[in-house]
Amino acid sequence: MRTLETDFGQYKKQRVVKYTLENQSGTRISVLNFAGIWQEFSVLEKGQRRQLLLQGDRIKDYINNDLYLNRVIARTAGRIDQARFVLKQKLIQTLPNEEANSLHGGPKGFAQQFFNVTVNQEQGQIILKKTLSETDDSFPGTLELTVSYTLTENNQVIVSFLGRQSKADGVFNPTLHAYFNLGQSDDILDHSLLINSQKHLQLNAAKIPTGRLVDNQGPFDLAQHPNLKAPLARLKKTSKEQGFDDVFVINCPHTGPIARLKDLNSNYELTITSDRNALVVYTANQMASNLHLNHSAKPWSAVALEVQTLPNSENLTSLGNVTLLKDSYRKESISYQFLRG
Repeated sequence: MRTLETDFGQYKKQRVVKYTLENQSGTRISVLNFAGIWQEFSVLEKGQRRQLLLQGDRIKDYINNDLYLNRVIARTAGRIDQARFVLKQKLIQTLPNEEANSLHGGPKGFAQQFFNVTVNQEQGQIILKKTLSETDDSFPGTLELTVSYTLTENNQVIVSFLGRQSKADGVFNPTLHAYFNLGQSDDILDHSLLINSQKHLQLNAAKIPTGRLVDNQGPFDLAQHPNLKAPLARLKKTSKEQGFDDVFVINCPHTGPIARLKDLNSNYELTITSDRNALVVYTANQMASNLHLNHSAKPWSAVALEVQTLPNSENLTSLGNVTLLKDSYRKESISYQFLRG
């Protein structure tokens, strides 16, 4: 496994560093020390490098937008209604960052932080560590977060999140906000997406889950109509979002991948495996035209696939248990397997 460390600019007067691993077949991943950003996932095809992620080559393309592009999200993913919840009969009020609600760990969460990074060349790992206390991000207790990116020789990337909680009980529902475009086109209309799901969450006007589960019908029935072209065309006409920005409920327990994304032109395929009960699908419906990315900054240029526990479960415990007790730890993992058709 080859490794490389390079400069990636500056942000908040700190050096942004890109850490790269490359296996024997030329598959490469790169991770930034800011926000744990997954900056590159690429493969070699007849001597040409093909990118699988929506990505940029400047740090400002990752920070001057609301995309959370390829960032590590913690302590908790998704929206918390009114930025508050009750934990062990105690009302917890966190900092809001989307009107009155908390999104993706709030304005001072791990998605806004620099990490300490080490590289384990023998294990093919990039390891990031960061600790936040209640005074740092307003969430209860202190969370020590370790994120490990592992690249294998069979072109699998395993992202693991280890959370260690101290001082007080807290919550832990991490994810990786990764955007994929497996093809060379500037949109994902020639991609198919299969999800191990029969239901999705009903969301209110603020995109907060109500707790109600809705059958996957019409454009949501990706099991019957996995090609994204027709569902996206229908959602453009019938939904406020004009694309997917939805939470699919993953059938649990399950075996095998929870999702399969495939570019129908190249037959490149990505399978995602985890034991979590939710997959958030966001088809980049709003994109700022001034972004300099490897695909044109326009709607549907990529699809974000965020594996997590169902959001707002801090308030709706029927959706999942995200409590992390004081002096305990939990590990969550997501596997991304690249395949050539």
